[in-house]
Amino acid sequence: MFRTKFVLLVFLLVAFSPTFSTAQSDGGVKGATEFAIPVSPAFDILGINPSQVTRPCNIRDFKVDWSFRSWRLKPNIAIQAQPVWEILYNRPDIRRYRKASKVMQTLSTLDISVGTIEDDDLTRRLSFAAKINLYRERDPLLAPLAFKNIEMTYGEERDALQMQIDEIKKLKRINRTHELRDSLSDVIDDLMNQRDMLDRIQKERIQEVAKGYINKFWNTSYLDFAYGRIYSYRTDTLSNLKLNGEGYAIWMNGCKGLGRKMLLSGIVKYTAINTDLANSSTMNGIFSMGANFRYGSPRFNFFAEAFYSSSSEDVAFDKSNSALTQVTYFSASYGGDWRISRNVLLSYGVRTNYNEGFAFKNLVPVASVSCMMR
Repeated sequence: MFRTKFVLLVFLLVAFSPTFSTAQSDGGVKGATEFAIPVSPAFDILGINPSQVTRPCNIRDFKVDWSFRSWRLKPNIAIQAQPVWEILYNRPDIRRYRKASKVMQTLSTLDISVGTIEDDDLTRRLSFAAKINLYRERDPLLAPLAFKNIEMTYGEERDALQMQIDEIKKLKRINRTHELRDSLSDVIDDLMNQRDMLDRIQKERIQEVAKGYINKFWNTSYLDFAYGRIYSYRTDTLSNLKLNGEGYAIWMNGCKGLGRKMLLSGIVKYTAINTDLANSSTMNGIFSMGANFRYGSPRFNFFAEAFYSSSSEDVAFDKSNSALTQVTYFSASYGGDWRISRNVLLSYGVRTNYNEGFAFKNLVPVASVSCMMR
């Protein structure tokens, strides 16, 4: 049943991807200016991604993730957004962002995400995370020559339209004849429609320029820093929620491009979990690190990775209701990404888990779908 539903979901995403690709909103830079579509940090904490060494990147839009870890279709979902970018810099004219200080440009990469998953034993995990990009080798919107011509053309055309609108508004204010005022209002409406059309055309121009730039530098280098909280609770009934675990995680991950087709990523993470809520001193710490190697292109790429975790308390791994991050001592994963359209990414992988003595423990297939909501 799950296989049928999952295949149907992928089919629908492929079938409607042109709709996602061409959809335009009324404001903001909605082009595909991200080098990749990473899984939300809220899912990183829970350890349910196809790749535990996630690829760092910077999104500039709202995003939704769905994760599948079993043959039952469960409501595992995460939502991600960049509030500073959305409020201050998401405009058709990117000059405001380009003129901003380095501090503000960095702050604009802050994204907030929230995610939730449910295990087979009806234990639900809820996570919140905040991530900021500390270093990026390239930023499509800051490319010195990429947007120079279209910025100049757009600025001249928009200024000319705005000047006409302002002049006609002045005439309308000083004129008392109703018929002439109505005619001037019609002219103003027409000019404003032309201005809105120019904004939409400018967004399309930005998308086309950014697309070529991203295809050339898809494996650019990044460094991200993130922090998040985890909560575990039972959902036996809607009116009976029992909290049975909580914790937090802090991590840093980066990536380095090698040539035109390879990308090497790494992560260092510390997680603290507490399953005895009456005694906060029982917090168990887990230190994790891993490396990931990707090969491919901006549309298709494949990965292989190794991920290691250690803890002074075995309870961090042995009890399913307390292993909030769902990690083991050692795991090896392989899989890939398929960017179905500029807005939709399908990630898939198989994770092999091992115990402390490197003896085989289990095999976990994982798949996720990420969708940029533009």
